[in-house]
Formats: sequence, structure tokens, C-alpha cells
Amino acid sequence: MSAILSDADLNDFISPGLACIKPAGEVRANNSNVDDGAFEIQIGSNGEALEVSVDDGTVKDLPSASISLQDCLACSGCITSAEEVLLAKQTHTILLEELNQNLDDKIFAMSVSHQARVSLSAFLNIPIIKVDELLMNVFSEKYGFKFVVGTELARLLSIAKTNNELIQNKLQGSSKVNLSCICPGFVLYVEKTKPEILPYLLNVKSPQQITGLLMKTLISRQMNTTPDKIYHLSIMPCFDKKLEAARPEESSSDSTIDVDCVITPKELIELFKSENINILDYITKSQESPTSLYSQAAPQHWPFPIESWDSNFGSPSGGYAQNYIIALQSYYTTQGIDSKIKEIKGKNSDVLEFQLIDSQGTKLGSSAIVNGFRNIQNLVRKLKPSGRVKVGSGNALTSRRKARLQRGGDSGVNEETADPASCDYVEVMACPGGCINGGGLNGPVENSIANNKEFLSLMVEKYENELKLVDKLNDDVSLQQFLENFKQEFGIEDKRIFNYKLNVIEKSNDILTAGNNW
Repeated sequence: MSAILSDADLNDFISPGLACIKPAGEVRANNSNVDDGAFEIQIGSNGEALEVSVDDGTVKDLPSASISLQDCLACSGCITSAEEVLLAKQTHTILLEELNQNLDDKIFAMSVSHQARVSLSAFLNIPIIKVDELLMNVFSEKYGFKFVVGTELARLLSIAKTNNELIQNKLQGSSKVNLSCICPGFVLYVEKTKPEILPYLLNVKSPQQITGLLMKTLISRQMNTTPDKIYHLSIMPCFDKKLEAARPEESSSDSTIDVDCVITPKELIELFKSENINILDYITKSQESPTSLYSQAAPQHWPFPIESWDSNFGSPSGGYAQNYIIALQSYYTTQGIDSKIKEIKGKNSDVLEFQLIDSQGTKLGSSAIVNGFRNIQNLVRKLKPSGRVKVGSGNALTSRRKARLQRGGDSGVNEETADPASCDYVEVMACPGGCINGGGLNGPVENSIANNKEFLSLMVEKYENELKLVDKLNDDVSLQQFLENFKQEFGIEDKRIFNYKLNVIEKSNDILTAGNNW
């Protein structure tokens, strides 16, 4: 594991004195002395976890799970020692070794995520367009990279695929909640600990993996070589993206790796320091966007090389939830149905619902954003058909509402609260705040007056204000035409482009073999 990953990077809700989210097993399910009554989980005055009977108010202590740094990775996704080996193969030092050994034998290419660019911009205190210029110049001039692209093209393709499948499901009358697969920390959590949730996952790849396939395919054609001779480096916001890059494809005959190495902005800064790179040597004083560099750095036949560095409307995690509801609204508009989008806040800032309402007040569809494992667990608990634990119901809920009324915190009017478990689609991210708060992103510079919360606000502001909105819509005809031509010309199936190989990862008592069942 990278030496710069420490307990300070574990930025979810877990803190000393609170129960960890790491599953400790179905204790109650295995306890034959427990009856089938309904229970509610509460937090005591000292932060301890309590199990309270809804029927008679009996209170029992819940044992806390033990956890170590080896169990966590960036956004609190579970990690085993086998996965730690995978991470050790993807570091900035390994990248330098690959360059030293294979620069004459391989073609090096790079893709850069939106969040990584924003993080570097905030940390280095330079505009995002200067970060783009810096990365393209450093990696081409110093390290011999031939191609560099942004990930917006693949993100738009991923969003369009998501929207098409969701709308098709709705037209077929499906009422099942669909959960995004974009966050590898969340996907690993489901595969390892909540296999019953796998059917809810909408199997559409993240921009990282789609970008890798597009780049290697187009570059191999341009350079008259094979994809295995192309080394693809991806700059991503969290360490879990390294595990996503190591995930095998569905086709057993396809051994091509779409992403060879993932490093984070934290590791990139370490690379700059170790190589004594002066960023001023690689950027100009011009305030203009480096459009010529964008075009020169992209492979031939890469559509929209400039727009690939722009961003789409929506959350800093990709805007999947908002883009679905907008696409659904567009569909109903073609059917002559007027509608409006309504935002409903959740119980905290990491939960938000979008509802599409027609002129009669009928809900036509909905989507939601759920960030952080506390909220993810609440969502999973509602979807899991166990019936064992009922949270927020019964006498306990009534008593809490009475307490709020006594404190003057409830006017007695039932305010609508976001309910992701009832939505068509949920954009799920393991990190609180989403990908803009990924564990691999840079924090405030040392001795800065800004704290982490202020720095995160700065990052969000930069994302929303400095990244230009792409002028190509998700359903743009030319974008879809490129995809169809790409599949036909290279004989690549749709599932190879868009689908992960999802598995139930069996639990193992042998820590040396756990987690390698992909």
C-alpha cells in the first residue's frame, strides 16, 4: 500500500468512540435466544450502540466491531491483504520503473479525472486550465507520454447508457430501485458483505474504465500496434480506483487490461517532489485555455478532444442522478407531458432526492444522491429483506418526534424527506461529499488557515465555476454515432464497453486469500 495512505485519509463518519461500519456478522440472526420482536438501533449518551425493543423498551448493548487500517481503503471500503498487493502494483514509484524499463517498447498514455484536476488546482493554487497544461507538458516532455485526455467523453457515454437503461426499465413497468456501480468502494462493499443487494446494481462502468478501452483501441489502430503495448495511466480521486482497474472483464478470453496504473493527486505531488519538478517550468502565464494542447494530446479520431476536458451538469461525482431525471423529463416532453423537477433534502447534506412531477402533482420518476457509508447502510437496510431491524419506526419514532416538539424543533407540519429507497435510481458514493472528497485528493496545504471543511467548499466551488460546461448533450447524435461506429469498426460488444464482471465474493478465514475471488 502507498506509504502516504494513513488513518488521516479515512474520511468517512467513523471516529473514536463510534461503532465502525465494518460488518461484524449477523449476531442477532445467529442468536437462538432472541425472539422475533422488532428492534431499533440507537446511540446512547456516551456514543455507545444500543438495541432497543420497540415492544417493551428493553435496552441491550451492541458489541462494536474491531477494525484496523488494513481493513480500510480511502473511502472506507473493506480491503484485504490480497488487495493490498494489487495496490502496491499501482504507485508512482512503480510508474517510474515502468517508464525506465519500457519507454522504448510501450506507448504511454494518460487520462485525468475532473476531481483530480480540481484537487491539484486547489492545492497548487493555480487555475484548473493551468493544471491541464502542467500535466500535459510534464508527462509529454519529461516522461515521454504520447497521449493525454480528459475523461468527459467516457463520462457522457456512461451517463447516456445509464439513462437509456433506466428509462427502458421504467417503460417496461419495473419498480425496482437501481443503484449505481460507479464507486468501486461501494461495489466491493456489496460484493463482500451484502450480496443480496447485487440485483439492485445497475451494471454500467465508470468513466475510468470506458476511457481505458477507448484509448487503447484507438491508439493501437493509430500506432499500428496491439493494446497490450499501450500503458494507460489514470489520475483518479481515490485509492479504490486502483482496485477497479484490477477487476477482470466479463469475457474470459479477453485478457486486455484497460487501465495499467492508477495514481491519485496525493501520489502525483509526491512524484513531483521526488523528481524535483518545478511546476513553473511547465506552465505559461497565459490565461487562455490550452485548446491546442488538448487537440494535440488526444489520439486520432478521438471525438471532442477539447470538450473531453469540460464537465457536465450535476454533482461533482458525475451528476448521474440529475442527468437521469433530466433525461426522463425530456422523454415525457416528447410525449406531450409537461413536468417540473423538485428537489427534496434528506436528513443530512449527503442525501438528496430529485422528483419529476407532472402538472397534476403526480410523480413520474425520481432519483437520489447518497454519499457516505452511514447513509449507504441506511439505504441497504431498507432494501435488505431481513425484517430483523426496523430503524425509525414504532414507539421510538413517536417518542423522538414528541421530544422535538417539546424542544420547539418541529412545527407539527410533516415536511417531505428524501427517500432514496423508493427512487428509480440512486447515485451512490462511499465518500461523504462524493468523489470531490475522495481519499486520494490533496487536503489543505500545511499551515493553511483553511480547515478541511473550508477546503472542501473551495473544491466544490472550483468544480462548479472553473470547469466549463460541455456543450454536447448526453443524447447528442454525434456522440451516439461515434459509439456505434466504434463498436462496428472494432467488433467490440456493448457489454465489453459498459459492463463490469460482478461477483459474490465469498468470505474467507484466511486473510492471505480473502478478496482474490474475482
